[in-house]
Amino acid sequence: MSKKQNKPARLKRPAKASAQGKQKHKHALEFDLASLLSIDHACHGCKKSGKSCCATYEVCVSTAEMGRIIRVLPEAARLCPHLETDAGFDNVFEEVEPGLFAIDTTEDGLCLFAFKSSNTVRCSLHAAASSLGLALEQVKPKACLLWPMIFSEGNEVLSLADDALSFSCNSRRRGRSRRLSSSLMDAIRTVYGREVGTALQKEADKGLLRATLDRTLKVS
Repeated sequence: MSKKQNKPARLKRPAKASAQGKQKHKHALEFDLASLLSIDHACHGCKKSGKSCCATYEVCVSTAEMGRIIRVLPEAARLCPHLETDAGFDNVFEEVEPGLFAIDTTEDGLCLFAFKSSNTVRCSLHAAASSLGLALEQVKPKACLLWPMIFSEGNEVLSLADDALSFSCNSRRRGRSRRLSSSLMDAIRTVYGREVGTALQKEADKGLLRATLDRTLKVS
């Protein structure tokens, strides 16, 4: 039913670091503000006739993320009946390394959690979270929540995907802005917390093109 595709990973595994390096960067988050401030992003579902993020990347999830997804499989299967089998639910995860699992796709390359509604491609995990009254971060993979932002190898740096502007949901801004797109800011706050989002915008207001923040920031 499913087939693995040779696609670039949206969630890249961190490069191995020394114990000293891990301690130094344990709580550090780096942001490539120059790229993040260059676009506007608005997701209304991918057009079936256009390029879809749900059919362009291989999405990898951690063990914890996989567990959260499994818990909502019954609800996701309401929109994606192919997830169900006579014995229960299909195993749509393939281990690519210890603790990291790739989500299977159809032969056309579409994520098995995607479904088509009217003229758009939608995410059944997003819909399941809404239906069950769960926060998106309790269901959707971190990589999907943040897209078109991506992670770099090694120390985590949030930047813009190289091919972001080839998708209709993204548009290049004219001139330089110091305000992050509201959609990108919402995603950062969802994944990293409201405090990180607020601090990042303050750094952007200063005209900085790169920022390093502590992921444990709390409101004082």
